[in-house]
Amino acid sequence: MTTLREEFGLTEYSEEFINKIIDYRMRIYKNRKLWEYYTYDEIAEKENCNADDVRKILTATAIIWNH
Repeated sequence: MTTLREEFGLTEYSEEFINKIIDYRMRIYKNRKLWEYYTYDEIAEKENCNADDVRKILTATAIIWNH
């Protein structure tokens, strides 16, 4: 059985980090004021990472959270 990291070619990130970033689109993490999903930049700011990393993870795993 492969991990998300292996399946989507994201081996430079931890499995936990990938899951956390995916959670911003799949689950409860929405901007409660606007009821919109957080942008790449907003997620990066919250997670103290690079917006390009967020974009890469969400783009690569879109098939998971685009249901």
